Amino acid sequence: MNIAIIDDNAVNAKINAAYINKLDDINSVIFTNPIEGLAYCLEKDVDMILVDYKMPKVNGLELVRLVKENPEKSGVPIVMITSDSENDVRLAALDAGANDFLNKPVNEMELIIRVRNMLSLRSYTLELKRLANFDALTSVYNRRHYLEQAEKEMSRARRYSSPLSVLMIDVDKFKQVNDTYGHACGDTVLTELANICLAELREVDFIGRLGGEEFSVCLTETSLDRASLVAERLRKSIESATVNTEQESLKISVSIGLTEVSDCDQEFSNALNRADQALYSAKESGRNKIVSL
Repeated sequence: MNIAIIDDNAVNAKINAAYINKLDDINSVIFTNPIEGLAYCLEKDVDMILVDYKMPKVNGLELVRLVKENPEKSGVPIVMITSDSENDVRLAALDAGANDFLNKPVNEMELIIRVRNMLSLRSYTLELKRLANFDALTSVYNRRHYLEQAEKEMSRARRYSSPLSVLMIDVDKFKQVNDTYGHACGDTVLTELANICLAELREVDFIGRLGGEEFSVCLTETSLDRASLVAERLRKSIESATVNTEQESLKISVSIGLTEVSDCDQEFSNALNRADQALYSAKESGRNKIVSL
């Protein structure tokens, strides 16, 4: 896990880093410039912050407030290092969102125990976040999180005048798979489909399971023409794959509806509904094909 140590005293920072690095699977990064440390914490993935209170330019209390004000970073545990006499600072830091404290001079065992506790808290928080945001079966975004991220991506696309395309994907004759081979087999089909899509898509793209056998994909900075190529690549990859289940090996296909977000779309659901209409046309006109609107 990644720990940021922010202390303008380089000697103290290195001592604390040496203590922390005795724990397994820890990567500690030292910053003696609090502004640089703050920027790192806001931009990178950090699992805990160890910060001194008395620092120039940005003190520990201000840093805690700035980190906790960021919705994406509010769950990162912060341990502040203070002196025994700074009780008012402790109360203010707790009010700002600090999770724990250490007295100067820092005791090695106390530091290790508190860091271990904070990292356990972080692991628990990340697991809760994963359960809240990801589909339990396929490990892609669930409906709620997918739509939240899609709205954000649509706002970003509007801000930078970049294209954004949306796919709706539905497994052909999925009910027949469930009825013939059982729901466990159907679950395997959905998991394999999601894995194929994840393997084919870029890291900047994202996919969500909207319900049942329906998935949606957000293709960032992608025009309708380019999105059509991506959709065809997905369709072919799924069609050529063999899904191995406990009963037997299956071949599946998908129908795909495709659209590009337009200036007329007031919210992402407008584009999603249009992609859904295209998906319906694809299924009605023979399945295993792509229709764009």
